[in-house]
Amino acid sequence: MQKLIGIDGCKFGWVAVSMKSDTADLFKSLADLINFYPEDSMFMIDMPVGLPNVDLKERNCETIARKILSKKRKPSVFSVPCREAVYALSYEEANQVNKEKIKKGISKQSWGIVQKIREVDQLLQNNRSFVDKIKESHPEVAFHFLNSQQSMEYNKKTTEGQQERLQVLKSFSDRAEVIFNNSMSNFKRKHVSADDILDSICLAVTLEEIVNSGSSFESGNLDSLGIPMKIHYFTK
Repeated sequence: MQKLIGIDGCKFGWVAVSMKSDTADLFKSLADLINFYPEDSMFMIDMPVGLPNVDLKERNCETIARKILSKKRKPSVFSVPCREAVYALSYEEANQVNKEKIKKGISKQSWGIVQKIREVDQLLQNNRSFVDKIKESHPEVAFHFLNSQQSMEYNKKTTEGQQERLQVLKSFSDRAEVIFNNSMSNFKRKHVSADDILDSICLAVTLEEIVNSGSSFESGNLDSLGIPMKIHYFTK
């Protein structure tokens, strides 16, 4: 049976969840993560797939996501840097390049995950077959649709927010709480936070629901390298 894996970035590197397992797994690199699972596995990741450029200054999927989310959750969707900025060597260089190419600066929040954006982009460029296997999502957008198109009320860093999200996940899978509790016990918070674990479970649930429903992953919006740009979510 095909493995369906939800992935989120974390302090250790990457956290991955299969709803067929009892716990999350941690990996230092994305390549190690992908290679750990069977060849026919599919992945849903909380990281940009496909990058903006001088002709497309903001990815359409980000614009749509902001319109979907509530006022509280809207700021979780940040503007993704262009490819040239992602490969810059410093924040100052990236900020300048991004302003030149797509007429906007880069937030420190965006720069903080540029290394992981670059890791995804390099993996897809080096092995184009992964484009069909690695799909992008955004946990707040995914939770919004799993929760009957209602955005989460509480911040995911709070106890209330984590319990709110766990309740939504439990409505789709009894295993969600088992995976969450085991992962919290198995790993240190300095390696992976509670919200990282919940986000990866959310994407695993979303991927399973999309695949089981027979929904399409197609996207007509391609970046300059032909990589599809789409934030996937499951609608009932």
